[in-house]
Amino acid sequence: MAINYAESAKEIVRLIGGDDNVISVTHCATRLRFVLKDSAQVDVETLKRVQGVITAVKASGQMQVVIGNHVSDAYHEVQKLLNIDENAVVEAPNVGIVNRVMDIISSIFAPFLYPLAACGVLQGIISLLTAIDLMDPAGGTYRILNFVSWTGFTFLPVMVAFTAAKKFNVNPFTAVISACALVSPDYLNMLTANKILTVNSADPAMQSLMKSAVENPEIAKVLVEVAGIPVQSAPLTFMGLPVEYLSYTSSVIPIILMVWGMSYIQRFFERTLPVVIRNLFTPMFCIAIMVPLTLLAFGPVGNMIGGAIGGVYNTLYHLSPAVAGFVVGALWMPLVTLGVHWGITPVTVGNYATLGYDTFTGLQASAVFGMAGAVLGVYLKAKDAELKRLALSAGVTALFGITEPAIYGVALRLKRPMICGCLAGAAGGVIAGAFNAVSWSYCIPGIAVLPVFFKEGHMAQFLGFLMSISAAFILGIIFTWIAGFTENSQPDARAVAQPGTV
Repeated sequence: MAINYAESAKEIVRLIGGDDNVISVTHCATRLRFVLKDSAQVDVETLKRVQGVITAVKASGQMQVVIGNHVSDAYHEVQKLLNIDENAVVEAPNVGIVNRVMDIISSIFAPFLYPLAACGVLQGIISLLTAIDLMDPAGGTYRILNFVSWTGFTFLPVMVAFTAAKKFNVNPFTAVISACALVSPDYLNMLTANKILTVNSADPAMQSLMKSAVENPEIAKVLVEVAGIPVQSAPLTFMGLPVEYLSYTSSVIPIILMVWGMSYIQRFFERTLPVVIRNLFTPMFCIAIMVPLTLLAFGPVGNMIGGAIGGVYNTLYHLSPAVAGFVVGALWMPLVTLGVHWGITPVTVGNYATLGYDTFTGLQASAVFGMAGAVLGVYLKAKDAELKRLALSAGVTALFGITEPAIYGVALRLKRPMICGCLAGAAGGVIAGAFNAVSWSYCIPGIAVLPVFFKEGHMAQFLGFLMSISAAFILGIIFTWIAGFTENSQPDARAVAQPGTV
């Protein structure tokens, strides 16, 4: 039966306390994420029974309503019912620092995860076609598709700035312009040219040549490598303060810090400037202050934070990839249920930027396929027709990387399949770790993105990865079949949304 999401949206809004109780709403791959003024107004148990709702959980300072594949349909209907003033400054409830951080990360990354993952899949397909000689790496087709596939990562700071601006109530275009400044060709050329600079000479011709070298990195390269002219680096400064040589391409944390700082700058000038000049000079001051401040402070600090977070995980991984695989495979699904899995996103994005690949996703995939196997095991063993239908739909969806319907609709409800899926994911993770399985570009692990895990010259890693997800999937089915589960004679009833209830 087709679900009327317009009617379901009315019930959802009513049961979370109505329009007046909503501070903001976003959505990720499967969930509506509400930030509410008073979570005590939510009728959680009734909310779980609304048609189209898989479950509802309070996590990361949000009321998360799990919809599944049709979350965008529900989101658009919910938006029609809400009147949220995006310019109003409303303090969110005090939910603790960890939940606040998870809320910020999910709000920033969720809107563009699928387009970013699509770039990764395109990279994987190009790599695969090149490896089997169906595409010439020197040809125009390859070169065009290759730079297109990297565009999402090159300009990742721009997307981060846009969504962070919405989260921190900053003018999004001011934030985007500031992010563009940090990835602009002029800034990158300035970094390159400034590393190859000054020579002591009174000869006007030589001085002119060195001036050209500053403006053109290729001339500078020739002077050093071919002519053998001795040169020194000239430090880049801003108002006498040294600027650290950092590239902000694919940067995440420095951009988030920049936009967060910009929120205070913007509010200050909106309060202090006369109305007649406010709209013009507030963005000007935000850009003129925050871009240099990012180059001087937020950039180095954010780079250090990102490096430290990624360094901790990568150090643990290198101590024992198999143990890391066991831990990730076993705990990833419980982290998803708690809504704190977003905390790993800056680490994985940072790995692609610094290493060119990511080990975590190679381990995480086993958890996804283990859960898919466990839920399809329910389909094979169940007697109840409705449970079989639900398990088949959720299991197939999980194979494509969307696991929430499998977790909430089947595994947690029956309990034992949840444990079986985690154990299968742990076993697959050990294999993935043992073969050092990695993903070569950002993706949401699933059967449709397998090319992302392939790279020419790394066949052993790819075969190990295929073994890991196959083992996790098969063991998920076997473990669930052996452990069994208690079927509910009647599946969870879903409340029928009534017109005009909001």
